[in-house]
Amino acid sequence: MRLSHMFRVVVECKNVRSEKLAKYLDEFTDGFKIWMHDDAVYALFDIDSLLELKELGKRLKRVKSIEFKFIKIKTVFNDEG
Repeated sequence: MRLSHMFRVVVECKNVRSEKLAKYLDEFTDGFKIWMHDDAVYALFDIDSLLELKELGKRLKRVKSIEFKFIKIKTVFNDEG
């Protein structure tokens, strides 16, 4: 039995449409959940490495007038085998 880990992340975004956020998340994750509350779009997703999360952050920064922050980053373990 081998344990592997990934990161479960919640991101909060403002000044961006949920469809645009979904487009970026689609490039980095195998699946995600998106919801809206007040004037913000939230997403919950798993990502393989902090390096990939950093790259996602770089790409989101290029979106005009976006405000975002990763409000939760948690290590999760998977049982392989």
